[in-house]
Amino acid sequence: MTSRQNTQPRLPPHRQRRGFALEVVLLMLVMFSIIVLAGLSAVTTIARTSNADYRGARASYAAEGGADDIMSQLDAAMQDGIINGDDIASITKPEITGYRMTQTTKTTGIPESRTITAGPFAGLYSLNQPIDITVTARDTSGNKATAVLSVNAQTIPLFQFGVFYEDDLEILPGAPMTFSGWVHTNGNLYLSSNSATFQSNLTTPDSVFWNRKDTNNRLNGVRINNAAGTAVLLDFDSRSLSQPAFKTRSEVRFSGRLMSAAHGVRPLKLPLPANVPAMTLVEPRSAGDSPMVQDVKMAWKSDWYITINAAVFDVVDTNTMKSQLCTNFMVHERTGGLQVPDAAACARIFKPRRNAFYEGREDLRPDLLDVHMDSLRIWSDAANATRAPRIIYLNFTNVGGNTNKDLVAVRLRQGAQLPRPSVSTDTGGLSMVTERPLYILGDYNTTIWRPAAIMGDAITFLSNPPNPAMRQTPGTLATRCSAAVGWCDTLQTNFQQRTARPTTVKAALLAGHSATPCDYARAGCGVPAYGGGLENFPRFLENWGGVTFTYTGSLVSLYQSRFLFGLWGNVTNVGFANGGYYSAPTRQWSFDVNFRFPERLPPGTPSVGTVLQTAFRPLY
Repeated sequence: MTSRQNTQPRLPPHRQRRGFALEVVLLMLVMFSIIVLAGLSAVTTIARTSNADYRGARASYAAEGGADDIMSQLDAAMQDGIINGDDIASITKPEITGYRMTQTTKTTGIPESRTITAGPFAGLYSLNQPIDITVTARDTSGNKATAVLSVNAQTIPLFQFGVFYEDDLEILPGAPMTFSGWVHTNGNLYLSSNSATFQSNLTTPDSVFWNRKDTNNRLNGVRINNAAGTAVLLDFDSRSLSQPAFKTRSEVRFSGRLMSAAHGVRPLKLPLPANVPAMTLVEPRSAGDSPMVQDVKMAWKSDWYITINAAVFDVVDTNTMKSQLCTNFMVHERTGGLQVPDAAACARIFKPRRNAFYEGREDLRPDLLDVHMDSLRIWSDAANATRAPRIIYLNFTNVGGNTNKDLVAVRLRQGAQLPRPSVSTDTGGLSMVTERPLYILGDYNTTIWRPAAIMGDAITFLSNPPNPAMRQTPGTLATRCSAAVGWCDTLQTNFQQRTARPTTVKAALLAGHSATPCDYARAGCGVPAYGGGLENFPRFLENWGGVTFTYTGSLVSLYQSRFLFGLWGNVTNVGFANGGYYSAPTRQWSFDVNFRFPERLPPGTPSVGTVLQTAFRPLY
């Protein structure tokens, strides 16, 4: 039997290689397809991711913009100097097209009084209220972003400033002046003098001009202390340097103590609701005053509100006028059951004087309500627990209409010692307020220092009289004004300039000022009348040449005077133009460092506010 092998015919070698090559080609096509598909998938993923990132970034920007909107609302709410629960509740959510916005704004912790450690006002103290703003923005595709903005609402007492002006501030003294205390204006700052030295910071959210406002007169004697306490000459301003260069120069010359918009200084909001004029702060009570206005008006803060019918000045006989003032022409309102003086005590404290003396700047003779501060103190201290005042407001009705009421004003006299507080643990203090002009006769608050403030339309200082009481005594006029120097009502007539006596005042001042209407360097201004500047914010009427007026306190002006509107250097005074009704004193002025402590501020001290960003973080 024959066996046979089952064998397959062999392919030629070249045929075998062809089969292998086909397999490789197919494999490569598959792999290439995979790579192409993977690439397309990656491109699609990248595109989708990029689109998502883009949408996410836009949502983040929307959330940040919403947080900024909330911050601007808080900044507007600081118009009355403080943030409260109603301000937080009234915040509206931001509206951004294409996004659904949600917001949560809440205070974190309780307000704390502490020193400001950062920003243009570092070194001052404020009532600080931390606030967190959380804003979420979501678009139509579901992309969302959340931003958290932490801010600090700072409420700064006005009398913490050595000088605070709402309008342009001009400091152009002729006589040498050295001033210690922070100087701030919400307007422009004008500096020019042969001898003026500032020992603390100067700030403005606007511009600094090394020149006068009324004319081109740049004097090379303005000095500002640097951090080492060295007085350095001012040699630049906002006209000569751009903002970055201004900031750099200030750092080099003054250790950054002269700050403008270049440093990011923000305006400080006045203690009044929006669209309410600053003069409202010292105006009388009105039945139409809103709760917000009542919160800031000194008249509503007062614990002794006195209404005086100015018709008392129409009474012909002087003695009758004095005897009827308290019984027929005055109404007293006190809060908390506090006492008012009886008719006899009232007559010793309050006395009317018609056409009391000649007022050279106004070219008028004021009708005065003299407040005898010594008699007030004696009456109050006899039962201080039930009598001691903190804020006295003097309101006048029936003003004007005849020559006897052409200039109704208040004069504080014999005020060297103020009433003691109702309780011994209190620092006490007294704020005297009226919307009318105020005159201060002689030393004020010098015997025992107490927190004191004087607020009104304009404030004029009269030097210590030769007879401190300046009262009628048996004898002649010489008995009352025996010395040749010092204030004397009777002899202050027809621009008679008696030589002043050295006088000291320790009190914060809040009053109107006389403004230079425009900047000479701006088109259309012409040659404006000079308003008098800071050096004439406290006004004078005597020959103070070579005589020192010592002032310690805080100089605040939020408005222009509307009752005393005679110009500095009154040109209507024939023969006594160009300031001839007075000669400037030696100004020994300084900030009262007691006001750096909240418990030592005068009663009813107004505040200003600002909102500062302290932190920002996105939430993912």
